[in-house]
Amino acid sequence: MLLGIFSDSHFGFGSDDRFEESFARFKESIQIFKERNVDFLLHAGDLFDSAVPEQEVWKKAFECFSVNNSSDKLTSITKYGLNESQKVLVKGIPVIAIHGTHEFRGKDFTNAIAILEEANCLVHLHAGFVELEKNGEKVFVHGLGGIPEKHAREALQKFNPKPVQGGVNLLLLHQSFKEFLPFDDEMIASLSLADLPDGFDLIIDGHLHWSNEQKLEGKRFLLTGSSIFTQMKKLESSHSKGVFLFETKTKNLEFIPFANQRKLFYEKIDFKSAQPEEVIGVVNQKIDSVCSLGKFDLKPLVRLKLCGSLAKGFSQADISFSFPDSAIFSVSKDFSVESFGKKIEELKAMQLEKKSIIDLGVDILEKNIEESGLKEFDSRRIFELLSIGENEKAEQVLLS
Repeated sequence: MLLGIFSDSHFGFGSDDRFEESFARFKESIQIFKERNVDFLLHAGDLFDSAVPEQEVWKKAFECFSVNNSSDKLTSITKYGLNESQKVLVKGIPVIAIHGTHEFRGKDFTNAIAILEEANCLVHLHAGFVELEKNGEKVFVHGLGGIPEKHAREALQKFNPKPVQGGVNLLLLHQSFKEFLPFDDEMIASLSLADLPDGFDLIIDGHLHWSNEQKLEGKRFLLTGSSIFTQMKKLESSHSKGVFLFETKTKNLEFIPFANQRKLFYEKIDFKSAQPEEVIGVVNQKIDSVCSLGKFDLKPLVRLKLCGSLAKGFSQADISFSFPDSAIFSVSKDFSVESFGKKIEELKAMQLEKKSIIDLGVDILEKNIEESGLKEFDSRRIFELLSIGENEKAEQVLLS
């Protein structure tokens, strides 16, 4: 049996040509899978970039699935959950998908991936498994959708997936792992590779946007990487974007890069007591060096991380840039300043910029809950109920 593996399509991300790129990459993935006669497709989360996609995104998403659903063929897939089973009809090459952290919603709200299941576009797998069969060979795909990182380890232990005897077993996840992050922080990652269950032929993880394969103590772990760039991470600049093929009998894993890759240039530049003119001059040189490489089919991404210190009397506000239209530029300024208090305020501001309004609201609510001494409390669920005015339902949940 041949399985196609991809992840982190992020439908709806960006604007202009970057907005179109996520859908084009999905269609290209489907075309690759069709040309290679893939039997089933596995998507490891974050198909959408938002938990509540806009109408335009939904329209383009259904256009993407119409590429896969070009035939009238329907396949029946049995999905097994906690003490229950359900038959799902899927069009085209059957897609088995978990939701990602971008699509995560509380139990009171409909998940975008569940909507696609209702439209026969895919099988939405969460805390369960499906049984796939071809010519007498059986493959069991287990899956746990993306959830807030601080609860991930506990959720995986509670799910406690076990390989099914008599077939090949795979596990789909969508979480961060401590080994792949620069520092140990349970708010960022509570899972470690040591927490992964034994006995699976391949464990597939989305969420982190660069591809990587690890083999440790009998466990085979694959980071699929994303289909597009969204965060411009350094690790992404040295890895191609593409899809994977997994042959279940030979256990062979093959990577197929996309035909037309968008380039990412990443560089960290250190300064010491620098004048603003010096910083601007160095950045302009880097910009010119990229522009001199010629014309690209897709506008390249240029990420410059500026670190170190500025000369006394200057701050990051004294440095500004103008960029040509030949590339998409992103410059982060992380200069140290003499005033400790000012540095703390800058760090707070940077942290706030990285968080969505919902995440900030949940963080504040969780802090208040902890101070109140409450435990076993689903703060995100309460926040989402309150945010849409479901005060009575929120009160019922609190009282229960």
